[in-house]
Amino acid sequence: MDFIHKKYSPASVFVIMLMAWTPICAQDTLQLSTAIQLGLKNNFNIQISEGEKEISVNNNILGNAGFLPTVVADASQRYTTENTSLTFFNGAEQTRDGAKSNNTAASALINWTLFDGTRMFYAKDRLETQEKQAFAQNDAVIQNTVASIGTEFYTVALEQIRLRLFGENVSLSEERLEIAKNKFEYGKAAKMEYLQAQVDLNNDKSNYLIQDQRLAAAKAVLNELLAQDVTKDFYAFFDPQLNTSLEFESLKSSMESGNPQLAASRYQVSVAMLEQKEIRGERLPSIGVNAGYNFGRSEAEAGQLLKRKSSGYNYGLTANWLLFDGFNLNRRLQNAKIIAENTSINYQALKLNLERGLYEVYLSYKNNIELYGLEQSNLTVAQENNEIAMERYKVGNSSPLELREAQINLLEARLRLLNAAYSVKVGEIDLLLLAGLLMQE
Repeated sequence: MDFIHKKYSPASVFVIMLMAWTPICAQDTLQLSTAIQLGLKNNFNIQISEGEKEISVNNNILGNAGFLPTVVADASQRYTTENTSLTFFNGAEQTRDGAKSNNTAASALINWTLFDGTRMFYAKDRLETQEKQAFAQNDAVIQNTVASIGTEFYTVALEQIRLRLFGENVSLSEERLEIAKNKFEYGKAAKMEYLQAQVDLNNDKSNYLIQDQRLAAAKAVLNELLAQDVTKDFYAFFDPQLNTSLEFESLKSSMESGNPQLAASRYQVSVAMLEQKEIRGERLPSIGVNAGYNFGRSEAEAGQLLKRKSSGYNYGLTANWLLFDGFNLNRRLQNAKIIAENTSINYQALKLNLERGLYEVYLSYKNNIELYGLEQSNLTVAQENNEIAMERYKVGNSSPLELREAQINLLEARLRLLNAAYSVKVGEIDLLLLAGLLMQE
């Protein structure tokens, strides 16, 4: 589904360092594909975005655009008790204390706008465009989250390998300490050489502990993205191959058509244009029909009528035309035009910004590929140099300083190769994200 399943070039990352490396049995093994599945299911940002997408779907209905009628039903029942004193035209009088009366009323009314100056048509188009925009924004959130998961997954893998390299460096220092100890005990070396080996070993152990903390922090970041316990321990198992075949022009072409941020921005331009047309439609008259049914009944112990009952239908045609509103319509139309122009400018600015970002990431990506090839050669030389230095030190033909320098050079060569490969992988993720290709199979 994602970048991890693509076909890669034969060059592989840290093959020498990874061939014999297996996960600790006590840890759960986590693969990138599993991490992405967990993120798509559990990540909070994705859940919120899915909710916003659903809102846009709910809003895109004919009734919200104004096409459908409204129907209102009312009913009431009122009871009263009052003292009355009535004088009629014929001179008769009526006085009642505690006279009771009740009134029942019910009605149903339907209003249906048949034409509102084309506003309903543009409103429906706007709602459909806003729905598409929400889908594009949701796609952007998903792709950004997947990219973050991929980057943090490889960060954990990077820190795992770093920890292993520091551990191997501790082993080399322990071997050197054992040699220095034997030479000192047999009087073939000064105590200072033995003590310096101890100092270097302690320094390497300190670096190992610091790296172990970095690994735990990297795992916590990835756990947060997956919306799971940040203390959960796991082993990041991954395919160390690199994709070194990405080309700028192809990526740029894909970005223009497939980047979800650009798509959302294009939809926003369309929404602004439709809102402008909606306001312009208010210049035209509006025509509607209405119909209703009324029912009423009243009873009274005082007054001329003891009972009254009525029912009936009503219907009619309405028309209205806004002729003048203090230039407010013109003001709103001018503001809508400015907003439409601004959204178009925002789109052009976003497109240029993404193109610049793509170009910068691509330059870094190509440079890191070259660095990776160079560091592979450097690692071979550093390994051979360290082996020679160790053999020379064992037979007394090399000083502790020379051995230590060879040891540090080997560690640094491994770390540089690791960093170069990591940078290529992260660059690949960023390029595919910008090009809108991250989720393609």
